Amino acid sequence: MDVKPVRFEKVVSSGKTLGKISGKVVFCYGVLPKEIAEVKFVNEKKDYIEAELVSVIKPSKFRIPPKESHYLNCSPWQTINYDYQLELKKSITEEAIFQTVKRDIKLDFFYRANSIYGYRTKIEYKLEDSDKNLRYAFYKRGSKELVPLERGCALIEDKVNRVAYKLLDFINSLNIDKKVFDRFIFRKGKNGEVLGIIYLNCKIDKIILPKVENLVGLVVIAGDDKQIYGREFIEQDLLGAQIRYGYDCFFQNNIDLFSKVLEIVRSEINGARKIVDLYSGVGSIGLSLRDLADKIVLVESFRNSYLYSLKNIKALGARNALSILSESERVSEDVLKESDVIILDPPRAGVGKMLLEKILKALPGKIVYLSCNPITLGRDLSILLKRYTIKKIYGFDFYPNTVHTETLVFLER
Repeated sequence: MDVKPVRFEKVVSSGKTLGKISGKVVFCYGVLPKEIAEVKFVNEKKDYIEAELVSVIKPSKFRIPPKESHYLNCSPWQTINYDYQLELKKSITEEAIFQTVKRDIKLDFFYRANSIYGYRTKIEYKLEDSDKNLRYAFYKRGSKELVPLERGCALIEDKVNRVAYKLLDFINSLNIDKKVFDRFIFRKGKNGEVLGIIYLNCKIDKIILPKVENLVGLVVIAGDDKQIYGREFIEQDLLGAQIRYGYDCFFQNNIDLFSKVLEIVRSEINGARKIVDLYSGVGSIGLSLRDLADKIVLVESFRNSYLYSLKNIKALGARNALSILSESERVSEDVLKESDVIILDPPRAGVGKMLLEKILKALPGKIVYLSCNPITLGRDLSILLKRYTIKKIYGFDFYPNTVHTETLVFLER
C-alpha cells in the first residue's frame, strides 16, 4: 500500500480527520486538524481513501502524547488536548444537527467530564491466543486483527483491570483448551464492585473459581447455557437511589455526567400528572422522577431490563410507577394519552418514525430527549419541531478521548 504525506483539514462526525491529496479526500484516525502526516493508504475507493497513520510530520499545537500504545483502537482522541476535544465535539454536534434540521441550533452549554480516564462502567476484552497463554486484546480499528493489550485499558478504572487480570491468570492456569474462550466483559458498580461475564465458544464443565477481591459475581455463557457464580447483577447509586441492572442490561457508562443529566431533568420537570419514559431500560431516568409525578410509565423491549425495572420499582417503593414490556415504537397510543412529559432515550438509530407520529398525536406538553447520536437526533428533531420548540439543549462529554457525545434536549409545545 502507498505511504504518502497528507495535509489534514478537519475532524468529521465519525471521529476521523479529513485531508486531501491530488484532489481526493483522505480519512484517517489519530490525525489532528491542520497537521501534515505520513499515512498508509489501506482502502482506496472511487471517491475517497481510508488511511492509517504512520507518523506526524508537522504536529498541531493541540497534540499531546497518548496514554496507551493501543489508543487508536479504543479512544483515538487521546492525542488531543482535552479543551480542544470539547471545542471539536461541540462543533461536530451542532453541525450534525444542522445538516438534518437545516436550522442553526447552538448548544446552551457543553458539560465536560470530571475524569477523562477510568470513567467507563463497562469494558469488553477479546482474547488473543497466539502465545501459550490468553491475552486481552481489542480489534484493530476497521479490521478483525487482534491487538494484544499491555495491562487492560485506561478507559476503565485500574481496580477493574486488576480484577480482570487476576481472573485471566486463573483461567490461564486451568488445563482447558484456551480456544473455548471468546471474550470477557467487566461491569463496574458502586463501591468498586465488579461483575464479570465470560462468553465461551462451547460449553465446559463447572469450574471452581478463586476468590478475587471486588469480584461480586461471574456469569459464564455458552450459547443457551449459563452458569452463575455469586451475583448476576450490579448496583449503581444515582442521586441517592440504588438502581440494579443485570449482566446483559444496558446502562450508561459515565455515572458522574449521567447523574448531572438527571439533576437537570429534575429541575425542568416541576411536577406532572403522567410521565412516560420510552426506551426506559431498567428505569434509571423515569424512576429518578418518581416523586415529581402522579404516575410514571416505563416502556422497555429487552426482557431482562424490563424485569430489573420491576425489581427497581419494588425496591424504591415507587407505587406510582408501572413498567410495560414492549418495543417503544409499538407501544399503544393509550399509553401516551394524557401524558404531560415523554422521555426519549433511544439507541443510536434514534426514534422510529411510527413512534414520532404517535407522539405528535398525543402532544404531551414536554418532551425530554437524551441522544447518543447527533445525526439521528437532528433527523428526529426535524419532525418534532413541526409542533414543538426547543427550550434548552445541552451537550455532555460522556466519552472523553472519543468522538462520541450525548445531547439533552427539552422541547415544549
